Parts: sequence; structure tokens; C-alpha cells
Amino acid sequence: MTLTRRSFMTAAGALAAAPAVLGDARRVFKVGLVGCGGRGTGAIQNIMDAAELLGCKVVLTAAADFFVDKAKTVCKKYGVDEKLAFGGASGYKDVIASGCEIVLLCTPPFFRPRQMAACVAAGKHVFAEKPVATDPRGLREFLKTVGDAKAKNLSVLAGTLHRHSNRFLKQLAPVRNGCIGKILSGRVYRCHGPIWVRPRRMEDTNASYLCNNWYHFWEMSGDQVTEQAIHEVDNANWFIGRYPVNAIGIGARWRRPAGIGDIYDEIAIDFDYGDELHVTTIGRHMNGCSNLVGTRLVGTEGEISMGNRIKRWDGKPVEEDLAAIAGRPDKGVVAEHVDFLAGLLDGNLLCEGEQVAMSTATCIMGTLAAYSGRMVRMRDLLENERSEFFNGWNAAFTPKQFEETNDIPVPPEGVAIMPGKA
Repeated sequence: MTLTRRSFMTAAGALAAAPAVLGDARRVFKVGLVGCGGRGTGAIQNIMDAAELLGCKVVLTAAADFFVDKAKTVCKKYGVDEKLAFGGASGYKDVIASGCEIVLLCTPPFFRPRQMAACVAAGKHVFAEKPVATDPRGLREFLKTVGDAKAKNLSVLAGTLHRHSNRFLKQLAPVRNGCIGKILSGRVYRCHGPIWVRPRRMEDTNASYLCNNWYHFWEMSGDQVTEQAIHEVDNANWFIGRYPVNAIGIGARWRRPAGIGDIYDEIAIDFDYGDELHVTTIGRHMNGCSNLVGTRLVGTEGEISMGNRIKRWDGKPVEEDLAAIAGRPDKGVVAEHVDFLAGLLDGNLLCEGEQVAMSTATCIMGTLAAYSGRMVRMRDLLENERSEFFNGWNAAFTPKQFEETNDIPVPPEGVAIMPGKA
């Protein structure tokens, strides 16, 4: 039985006891928020809802966002003094120093490795929203920090919420126990319309423009597979039980606004997990096209549409593991924080840093395969210093530079990276 599995059952027990048992102590968790956009404002409410289910309480100690007005809005909503709303790229340091024990990291993922390192150095438990890096350099930095967090006995919750969602949890044991037989192949889809666009404003510096329109730069977001399809890719990694060894892919930019960003409209990747197991991943952002989101795995005895249904070829029904979800909230975004806080209460700490880092690595590997037109191996990102992908495909700027200057070099916009060229 894995630590993750134990924490699921522990959280269910904690929910059954709340508030009669845990509520007696009325444990108060002090939480700081870094990144006050849609995901950050959602995360702070999610962890408060989770605490309430456990008979505990969360108080916000401080909030930070590159744009200080966003931080002020969050502080006002939760009754926190406006003096504890911080702006700029260094605001996370003020949040860490605000007396919190937990930090929610919800900024653009480009900043995650540096902010994570600062949190762990200060002895904070962390919720790290996915993805946790956008390039190989940041990926390796994050993995190093995960090791530091383990050494300090710190809890790390990842934003891969499906690992805490009932509709996925009840399917895990049947698949692991062979209900669909040996897994032979998989298909991952994240195909839907385009995401928001925020054109440059007159008052924008290069730094503020990149932070405000972060999704459309691969340096800031990792592109669509890394930033969004990571959920579906992580599901495949989770149920298969290992990570792919290499990837090859294709992609193109056709319809995005000419003056916005440098990411693709569509990416298709073949992930090779070894033992002749391949998973095809397709990501697309275009209007007027068919939408499809999900992960499907095909085995010798049947197939699973993850979070939906399991089908056996012989027609026999499959019993789902209802014990895995007993007493758990239905919302995955709340359930993940229930597991996080329950672990802090009983000592069964969540340690999800490596899994989210490796699913991030999977997506970066596939994206760089599409960008370059070449096969990329996992070891090229993590170990092989002689590989062009180890140092040759990193962002031209670093998170630290945002703390030092507003004059960050903006990558050429409206020009797709050309496969086959260095």
C-alpha cells in the first residue's frame, strides 16, 4: 500500500471524525497565497472549504501577485490588512515571511521552481499548482527542491487533482488488479477552443506584459500540453505506473493572433513507455473544431475511459473500488486539500513533488519533441548533459531576472518555432 493510498484512507477517516473529534482542537492553519489569478483565488477558497470539512480553520496571512491590485482584492475578500498584499516578482518573499506555515504557489509555472525552493528553504509546506516548470533547467531545479523537502519532512501537494478525485480513485484498484488485462496502448486528448488573449497595454513593461499574457509564451507556460494536458498525461502515468522513456511529436501554429506569443495551435505526441506501450497525446486550441478531453487506456481484456467507465471485452461487469472514495468530498479541488491538511494533522504527509515533476517532465519532453522535430529522451532533460535538450532548450531569461529588472527580453511573437532547425 502506497503513501498516497494511505493518505486517502486517512482523510476519509478524518472526515468521518469531523467535527466531533478534530473540531475540539479547532486547529488553525496559517496560509499564504502567491498568485492571485483564477487558480490562486480558487485554491485559497478550496483549502478553506477543506479545513471546514475537517473541523479546522484556515486563515490567510498574506497574498502576493505580480499585479498588486489582485493581491489587494484577495486580502479585502478575506479580511486581511491591505498592507499584507504584495506586488512585483519578489512578493512571494514577503508572503513566506508573513508567519504562514503553508504556501499556495499559483503563479505562472515559469516561476514555480524558484518560489518552491524559497518555500522549502524557509520550512514551509507547499501546494504547488501544476505544471511545476516550463523548461529542463527549471524542471531539474524543482526536482532538487523536492529532495530537500523530503529531507525536511515537509508536505508537498501537487495540483494534479484527479489523483484525489472520486471518479478516478474508484477505478484505480480494478485496473491495477488486471480488469482490463495488460495495458497495450493509450490515447490522451485535450482539444478545445482557444484560451484568453491579453494584448499588450500602453503601460506594460516587458515583464508585466509577459506576466499578464503568460499563457501564450512557452517560456512562461510550457505551451498547451505542459500547461493543460498535463492532467490527462498524469492520469496515464498514474494508471500505467511508470513514465515514458522518449517522445516524438509534431505541431503547428495556424490561427493564433499574429502579434501574441510564440506557442502552437496544435501538438501531437507519441510517448514511448517501453515494452511496446505507446500513448498518443493530442492537444489543440482552435474554434470551429471538435472538442475532446480525456484519457483512454486499452488492454488485452478491455479498456478504460478514465473517470468515466471501464469496459471488458467479454462483457462482464467491473466492480469499482467504492471503499477508496467512502467519506470523501466529490470535488477533487477540495478533496486534494482535505488529504493535504489531514496529513498535517496526523503526520501522514503528502509527498507529491516527484510525481508532478515527472508528469511535467513528460509534457516538456513531448513539447520539445514537437518543437524540434527530433526524438527527445527523458534522460536528455534530466541526466545527459551532452544532449542539446539539457541546456539548449531553456528560456532566454530566468525567474530571478524578473526580480531585478522590468526589461525582460520578449521572445519573437507570432513566429512558430520551426522543427528541424537548431
